[in-house]
Amino acid sequence: MTGLPTPLALDAIRPHLATRVIGTTLLLHDEVDSTNRVLADLAHQGAPDGTVVVAESQTAGRGRLGRTWLSPRGLNLYVSILLARTLPPETVTWTPMLAALAVFRAIRTLTILDVRLKWPNDVLAIRGGVGRKLAGILVDAVGTGPTSGRAVVVGIGINVNMPLDAFPKELRATATSLLIETGSPVDRGRLLATLLGELDRLYDHAGTHGPDDIEAAYRVACDTIGKPVRIELIGSEKIEGTAEGLASDGALRLLTKNGKVLEIRAGDVVHLR
Repeated sequence: MTGLPTPLALDAIRPHLATRVIGTTLLLHDEVDSTNRVLADLAHQGAPDGTVVVAESQTAGRGRLGRTWLSPRGLNLYVSILLARTLPPETVTWTPMLAALAVFRAIRTLTILDVRLKWPNDVLAIRGGVGRKLAGILVDAVGTGPTSGRAVVVGIGINVNMPLDAFPKELRATATSLLIETGSPVDRGRLLATLLGELDRLYDHAGTHGPDDIEAAYRVACDTIGKPVRIELIGSEKIEGTAEGLASDGALRLLTKNGKVLEIRAGDVVHLR
């Protein structure tokens, strides 16, 4: 890439956007502390279902388990989506996986990369048999105005046009971007519109039909199932075993070395070779 990155512009995004709910209210900011935080505030003020907040940069971007999400200006996608529809209870726990599937499909639509999902919601580019993180998802539960209905804010960060030297040295072996993997810059506006379109379809389908089709598609795209893994639980406990499948609520079913099957609902997964 040469010169300054092209800024996102609503006029450039909307022609590609053909959604029913997601993104009908689309707000673009230059800089925020966190798109999830901004959208949570809007949700409390009664923002409509499907409201989307996008930022060129974040000063306090967050990942799962309290981690920082690196958010340099103009290179990547930092987007949060409000899902305020009352979903069937059995569908709500699948929200992170539904979002991961939308990211997976959007990247597959615009590139020929070998991308896979790591439970619960990391998107990996597979190169030389090794998965490197392209995108991550953070889901926050929020109230929605005076009635205090329950809703979720889905935060998605995708490393798009970030060169290798922009990553901290400690992340260069485990993280990557679409630019690094494809060798060419990707139009962020088109990627955003494609992502919102995929999410719109999945959200509508899950609300009408429940999670079964989402679960089936996620299983096909998931690189974790069938692999030996180490689960690093919140705190310092670590458990090793084989990821044998998913429970009905999306929890990871782990077959431990002593033959027990545990259902993991929170923690970090490390794929073992």
